[in-house]
Amino acid sequence: MRLKLKHALPLAQMILAVGLLRCSHLWFMAQAKISDMPGPAPAFTLLVSINAPVAMARAFLYRHLPPAWDEVTFILAIGLLWYWVASSILRWKERRSLVMFAWPPLRIFGDLLMIANGAFLGWLYIVHGLGFLTWRWFVPSSAFFAMWSLSLIVFFTVDIIRCIHAVTHRISDTA
Repeated sequence: MRLKLKHALPLAQMILAVGLLRCSHLWFMAQAKISDMPGPAPAFTLLVSINAPVAMARAFLYRHLPPAWDEVTFILAIGLLWYWVASSILRWKERRSLVMFAWPPLRIFGDLLMIANGAFLGWLYIVHGLGFLTWRWFVPSSAFFAMWSLSLIVFFTVDIIRCIHAVTHRISDTA
């Protein structure tokens, strides 16, 4: 049985998330013995940077859920994010389009929302940075934040331009 990208990528990301959460817990337990406020674990910062759009949504929910449920929903949301990414990669190869809404006003709104998300991620990284990390955690975390910010802005800007172009062509064809 051949494992498809849209199933393998989410599964791999969910396994990676479990591993990074485990590393984060171990680091935090070790740091709790020597520091009363150790800050975020480097593995958790890497996990957040790899899954930045989901981590932004999680920021609004994690205080309202018990810790175990928070981690389960975070891992499931990571799986959904990467399923959508894999589906969008496949759709981009076929039609130069992303997996988004079909109705143009909703698609444009969704594109604008994702562009704003990318801009916010870039702003957040620039303002807050990751200076507290050692270089071996800083480099990949920074690269993922930059990748998400630029990818969201570029791909959804292209998608919104294509959507507006398609709508204007439909309007001009009916006139």
